[in-house]
Amino acid sequence: MPREQDPTTRRTVLQGCAATAIGLGALSGTSAARGGGSGNRNPRLELVGHSTLDVPEGNITNMDVREDLDLAVAGSFVNADTDVHVVDLSELENPERTATVSAGVGYVNDVFFHPTEPWVFTANEGGEDAGWAIVDVSDPHDPEPLGPFTVDDAGGVHTIIAFDEQYVITSGSGRGMVVYDVTDPTDPVEVSSFQVGGAFVHDTQVRGDYAYLAHWSRGLHVVDMSDPENPEKVASFDYQEEEADVPLRNAHHAFPHPEDDICLLGEEVGFGEPGYKHVIEFDLDTGQTELLSSFRPPQGSAQQPTGQQAFWWTGHFSDWGVGDQQDVLFSGDYKAGVQTFDLSDPADPERIDQYMTTEGTNEVRRTDPERDIDAIPQVWGANTKDSEYVYVSDANTGLFVFTFEGY
Repeated sequence: MPREQDPTTRRTVLQGCAATAIGLGALSGTSAARGGGSGNRNPRLELVGHSTLDVPEGNITNMDVREDLDLAVAGSFVNADTDVHVVDLSELENPERTATVSAGVGYVNDVFFHPTEPWVFTANEGGEDAGWAIVDVSDPHDPEPLGPFTVDDAGGVHTIIAFDEQYVITSGSGRGMVVYDVTDPTDPVEVSSFQVGGAFVHDTQVRGDYAYLAHWSRGLHVVDMSDPENPEKVASFDYQEEEADVPLRNAHHAFPHPEDDICLLGEEVGFGEPGYKHVIEFDLDTGQTELLSSFRPPQGSAQQPTGQQAFWWTGHFSDWGVGDQQDVLFSGDYKAGVQTFDLSDPADPERIDQYMTTEGTNEVRRTDPERDIDAIPQVWGANTKDSEYVYVSDANTGLFVFTFEGY
């Protein structure tokens, strides 16, 4: 597809460059990832497709994909009439926005597809009446909102995720992790909740029968969800109880490895010194956890922090690769674009590649001259969805589709 500039001006591959890292090893870049074997390899993100989604009003937030439906959805920072953007992925080179629909009050901070039904769960934030909703996308050109719903005694919802086919989990309200039965999508029923000491649960991810909570000031908590009506903590790396050689701050997301018992715990730090990414090993039988490494990678061509740029120089949502790339972490890192890390040795993380999501900047500038172009890139998250593709949302420049080659 056409490019506005040579991709090497946007991508930074560190080769032999020293980096700040604290843990059991030093972080560095290389042209041959460990997990990919030896030889003259050059692991890299290759752009497949991109769309600004017609530069909708408000910044684009998190996104999710159902490849079997050829659909993606994205939220938006529109502070009235919560917006969900529906995107046709039948031609990955040219994703096309098919509809935008309001899902309630506030703005949509997060979206997640039901695993089998053509439903999208939305996390609605920004207002006392905000909560969550379900959007039926059976007709991608005419989506139908179901809801919205509120979390009792809690206010808005920050993130949302499906659990099996019957349940949905909301996080980021004043009540921690809250579980709903959505057998009847027009009348969801709360069945349980989990929270430690009144601390904020920023995000929840699931693997098998377990939920992995980024519990903000309380670090990582792993909860057994085999009985969704009775969640039970089985392990934790609690910031209030643990010590480390680096600050332990603002547990933003906790992504368990697809197979190994390690979890990437990413921080989000709004101002000043950037946060860290922590790799934590856990044992679900004994409840023991161990911090294997903490790293704060070099940001490459990202603008350096001055203390005034809110959330510009810190990590955001990440995901693991699949198949022979399952040890690769794909990280949406705000002003640092998309970064990839080899964690085949979790005690010695290695940065592989960086891609700056600047495609579409001119279109954004023409469509919305008042938008802050200095905030490009502003990558919200990277998502693999058990796919050979990596899907990325940028707050200003839209939806990107990549493959990861040469690993």
